Amino acid sequence: MSSAALLLVLLLPRVTRAEPTPQRHLVISELPSGREAEIRIAADVPTVVRFESELDPAGTRLQAQGPSPFEWLVVSGRLLLLHPPTSTWLWPRLPLRVRLADGTSLSFALVPSPPALADVQVDVFLHPATPGALRVTLEKVSAEYEALKLEHARSQAELERYRDDEFNPDVSIAVLLLDDEASRYLVRGSPVLAGSEDVLAQAWCVRLAGRSACVILVTNRHRKKSWTLKQLLLLNSRTQELLPVVVRARPSTIPPGGSGRVVLVTRTPSSADKDLYSFHLVAPDGPEWQIRYLDMKL
Repeated sequence: MSSAALLLVLLLPRVTRAEPTPQRHLVISELPSGREAEIRIAADVPTVVRFESELDPAGTRLQAQGPSPFEWLVVSGRLLLLHPPTSTWLWPRLPLRVRLADGTSLSFALVPSPPALADVQVDVFLHPATPGALRVTLEKVSAEYEALKLEHARSQAELERYRDDEFNPDVSIAVLLLDDEASRYLVRGSPVLAGSEDVLAQAWCVRLAGRSACVILVTNRHRKKSWTLKQLLLLNSRTQELLPVVVRARPSTIPPGGSGRVVLVTRTPSSADKDLYSFHLVAPDGPEWQIRYLDMKL
């Protein structure tokens, strides 16, 4: 292996691990007339330019207005490596001439860029119908097709859930108790309190048509952060059995200083009159945002 090829092999892993990884392709024949293809470069950021055919090292060179920085340009096979050192002075537009092994000459402009926006890998194609360009187009179309399939599957699953909910009495009860007026007539008594410094919950329990429901009024007391419900768990305090529940919330995200309502509905367990239960409102922002109430009656 030549020293140039070895250098490319050593640098490529660093390129592929860069975050973010700007990878794009250029189709020379699709550029406007008289416009050069641009490659974004930055000091101490390696950029690999890939071509579909072998390069002519003797005809590939930078045309700088001052001393040419040839030490950061490496040609090996179909690859061109640009790796300006940290101390390199980058001109506003640095012309780059690339000659392919068949004599084809290509012109590029190297444009200085912030490191986060510099090109990491650029694939160069002469025409959109070349094998490489067609492969890239096919990969793009395939990725879009897979994304559409995934979105369609999500939509179908959501539609099925809505269809199931239409005839689910547990869901109907949960939606009913989200309504302020309905809750005012159906929910009685003093609430149980739970929460933390940042979030407070007041919970009322009611039995309806063989179901036990909890209406939980959540108040976000944080000055800056919103509170979002990720999951609600209902457990038997004695056996730690997890009960199946239907959960609905309005709104799903509560802004600082705001309030919202969470309703859980479960089939009333046969042991409800002798057992105690615990609910856990899980938030995605850590334990201090979670609400737990232990040992309550359903």
